[in-house]
Amino acid sequence: MLDQIVKELSAVARKSRVFVSMPWVEGLTPEFLGREGAFEVAGRSEGLERRHGIYPMNVASLSTLDHGGLYGDGCFEGILINNNQVFLYKEHLVRWFEGAQRLGIKFPYTMEDIGWQIMRTIQAVGFADNERGYLRPVLTRGFGNLGINPKKCLAPTIYCVVSTIQLYPPEAYDRGIELSIARHVRRPSPEVLDPNVKGLNYLNNIRGLMETAGRGTLETLMLTKDGYVAEATADNIFLIKREGDGTSAGDIHIYTPITDYCLAGITRAQILKNARAMGFTIHEVPDMLPSDLIGAGKEAFMTGTGCGLMPVVGLEGNAVGDGKPGEITKRLLAAIREDMADSRYGVSMRATREEYMEYMSRS
Repeated sequence: MLDQIVKELSAVARKSRVFVSMPWVEGLTPEFLGREGAFEVAGRSEGLERRHGIYPMNVASLSTLDHGGLYGDGCFEGILINNNQVFLYKEHLVRWFEGAQRLGIKFPYTMEDIGWQIMRTIQAVGFADNERGYLRPVLTRGFGNLGINPKKCLAPTIYCVVSTIQLYPPEAYDRGIELSIARHVRRPSPEVLDPNVKGLNYLNNIRGLMETAGRGTLETLMLTKDGYVAEATADNIFLIKREGDGTSAGDIHIYTPITDYCLAGITRAQILKNARAMGFTIHEVPDMLPSDLIGAGKEAFMTGTGCGLMPVVGLEGNAVGDGKPGEITKRLLAAIREDMADSRYGVSMRATREEYMEYMSRS
């Protein structure tokens, strides 16, 4: 097991580059940003010289005083490169900036500027045609003292890992996966932890996975404090039911939990858009039960940046529908795959700065 983990991580590192941006303070900032010729000066807008650059994974590093690592104080995004384009790039950048605003962290770049630095990092990796890539841009409050007070942090740290990702084996999209349920670890309410800030604190989700470890499933369903379905640990969840005689598009009803306890996912929004375009009836509900997913005539699936759309065919040994991906799920999976190849929904990974800026200016 250990050898396999090392092998997988080494493969990620070989096909990667990391953009890093920090204020420069002698004796505090990691030394790689002080090596001559290894950085660019991004400006002094915070009263400190900010430096950035693009580095191999074994060169880039963070301060041990960074509040992102110490306290989960920051926000991130997960962004997919597929069919030679960065999928829904602008939508992810917008959500990243909105998350920072809700956390009270001021970005030291404009959205256009940081987006271009990430594009430069993608191009430094040198992905082959149709190679699947993944971006993990992260903003932290930066390095400060060992207390939690955010006012003691100097200025934000930004980094973006550009590499590859494969959450599920390709054959899983044809056969679907089964879920477990975390019954003891529950999703917190928005008063405790806002699910729509994609923050660095994922301990709740990790504990949900740990609760179901050993059950042989690839994902875990998490519940609200009242026992209703919230989301999977890393994905949104959907239920499909047929009503009436099931012969018209309007007879297809798609249910998904409201976003009080789950992230309003960007892939989730695209799936809902496609479902509405197909004429299906959409319900965002507060009271979906795990048992609602089980039984004949139903379908279920998950969505997320990393997985795209993954059919769900079982829940703790109980079949969803006939235990195979259903017709509507397959249609929605085909539609999102078409979107990933549609230039309306992204920007080429090889775009020039002019082409990138034109993409960012689209309404």
